[in-house]
Amino acid sequence: MTNRIIVLITLLLSVGIFAQDKLHITGKITGIDNKTKLSISGGEKEKEFYLKDGVIDVEVSLKEAPTSVSISVYDDNDIIRTYFYLGNESVTIDASIDDFPNEVVAKNSKYDGLRYENYLLSKDLDKKSNDIDEIIEKEIEEGTKSEVVYAKYKDELDTIRKEYVRRQYEFLKKHINTDYGRRLIRFYQDQFTVEQFKTLYSLVDSVNMDRSEIKFLKVLCDSKQLEIGDMYYDFTALNLKNKEVRFSDYYNGKYVLLDFSNVYCWFCGKAAPKTAVIEEELKDKVMYVTYHTGDNLQEAQKYYELKGKKGNIIWNKEGHLHPAMAMYRNMSTPSYLLFSPEGKFIKEINGFNADLKAIILKEIE
Repeated sequence: MTNRIIVLITLLLSVGIFAQDKLHITGKITGIDNKTKLSISGGEKEKEFYLKDGVIDVEVSLKEAPTSVSISVYDDNDIIRTYFYLGNESVTIDASIDDFPNEVVAKNSKYDGLRYENYLLSKDLDKKSNDIDEIIEKEIEEGTKSEVVYAKYKDELDTIRKEYVRRQYEFLKKHINTDYGRRLIRFYQDQFTVEQFKTLYSLVDSVNMDRSEIKFLKVLCDSKQLEIGDMYYDFTALNLKNKEVRFSDYYNGKYVLLDFSNVYCWFCGKAAPKTAVIEEELKDKVMYVTYHTGDNLQEAQKYYELKGKKGNIIWNKEGHLHPAMAMYRNMSTPSYLLFSPEGKFIKEINGFNADLKAIILKEIE
């Protein structure tokens, strides 16, 4: 009986029934000495480590896998960072510090090859865009007004951007049923048309229909990007007492400002105490609702503290993949959407603006 159990365990291991529970990276990175600190993120906590004569041997447990993993090199006052897309698997790196940040790939990975393929797909466009950015910066330094310089290269940059989006769409059509392909969906929610989203959805295998990214894609198919005058999208969320609320609950005859923010967003942190003041000063005319884009109550509470424990904070367990993020095509934080008392979309302000209060007052008075 004992021998049978041993044989059974051996067979199970041989076919991979017992999944690896850690990411293990080995290999070599030249150009980094033994005293230079490195760190790897992707697990619950960032882990520091050092190379030994260029040899890398580090493990980390990924709570959600596959996921984006970064390795950072702390060189003097600079930080050089490269990214991978990995699972809890054993991979090898054979690179030089000169290959950072983009020319490093994890060998033997089930996932990272596709990430690297995607990078190579638009490498030429990235170079063209970077070259133009350098020219723009140089011309501004030489005294040309920034608005003149940007207008000069706008068409060229728009052409590059459109080609980039086209290539990414074709890539997604081919890889929509892969982990990495599904991961990319939310990064293009404001770039593709509803018809393109519907095409992508039609290519999804039935086995993947219940995945959170595909449910997110379905919302993109069923909604359009808001235009001025459109009615708001209603959605459910959780408040700081973990009670379910609806966005529509906040409509009580006032204007409504929907603020997408995140405690880990540097600009959001700077904006928090200032928007708390604006919220107090305009409370008779504007209902201010902060939607924290994280996926847990603790982070939402931390942002509430940054706002001086004032105002309405809502959040959702699905984080960036909640339907509200898809309906509102939210791609950045902080982002502010102003609605009329009747619920019609008036204006969007992306990024914190010192004149936010004046901008709001101009629209409501």
